[in-house]
Amino acid sequence: MGETKILKLLILCIILLYSPIDLAKSCSEEPDGVCEGCTSENDICTMKILQETSRSVVLNNGEKMPAFGLGTYDIQNQEVITYSIVELGYRHIDTAQVYENEELVSKAIKEAIQAGISRDELFITTKLWNSGFENPVKALRESLGRLNLKYVDMYLIHWPIPEFEEDKKTFKKTPMHQVWQGMERCVELGIAKSIGVSNFNVQLLIDMLAYAKIPPTCNQVEVHPYYQQEGLLQFCQKYGIAVVAYAPLSSPARPDGGNGRNILKDPILQQIANSHDTTPAQIALAWNLQLGNVVISKTNNVTRAKENIEAVSVALSSKEMDLIRSLDANEKIYDTQEWECFGNIHAFK
Repeated sequence: MGETKILKLLILCIILLYSPIDLAKSCSEEPDGVCEGCTSENDICTMKILQETSRSVVLNNGEKMPAFGLGTYDIQNQEVITYSIVELGYRHIDTAQVYENEELVSKAIKEAIQAGISRDELFITTKLWNSGFENPVKALRESLGRLNLKYVDMYLIHWPIPEFEEDKKTFKKTPMHQVWQGMERCVELGIAKSIGVSNFNVQLLIDMLAYAKIPPTCNQVEVHPYYQQEGLLQFCQKYGIAVVAYAPLSSPARPDGGNGRNILKDPILQQIANSHDTTPAQIALAWNLQLGNVVISKTNNVTRAKENIEAVSVALSSKEMDLIRSLDANEKIYDTQEWECFGNIHAFK
């Protein structure tokens, strides 16, 4: 641990012991933008650390979603999930039917509960694949069986693209308004506390808001410094739809970082990271959080899982936020054109 981090930890301990800090107060409420928990405008605010580690986003139905979650796509190591919950403080766990690891997540949840974490503390998300569009209730009950849960905290439509008929050319007649009625039924039955969507653009959201009895509580979409989707984020904010950012580090595991650039090696992010005694990954995650988004990060490495969640303690200045904003290049990583199951159509570019 660097000297700067040690000093900040000591400051935090002193403040907790001797200062009657109002945790409901934030730096933004101070005239000069610096509160008593800060040493400078660009420093990590010790009050903000305490707020952010337990911060939740209040959804439009009143439910609370933890602002930092663990994604489980391509994770087949139960211990990573269990350790992240029990030792690192993750409470938001994101899975999906198509990930084929809901049973694995179930085992991790069971071990976490045995370790003293209550079910009420956890926020579990799973997703409806298009194979279940004709009966979302049935699909969720099957997911609940694999998860060994009575309900999920969030149920999402994974992609707004229906299945093909056997000819692989004709879409099945499952219009989205009918799919959403099935999602709403899940709420009525108490098997999903909240429902939302994933990978929806503005046009699809407008259409859904026109017919939904229960509006979507969130839209889980790809958001990172190279693909910022500013217009979509503004629309969601205006209409009370929480944004959940997946792939917040783009895709550094790919040989070319996805589209030829790697966020973990970006010189601007590295420059900002150096000034905070942190990493480019933490800066990218902190940027997403500071936009007000819920962030879902995934890793098979517990060391990186620890590094990722520590991003909640990083506070960026407005100048730094603007620098990261300048990185936007409309570089989308997850494109339906790559997937045969969606007919290799170029849906949302």
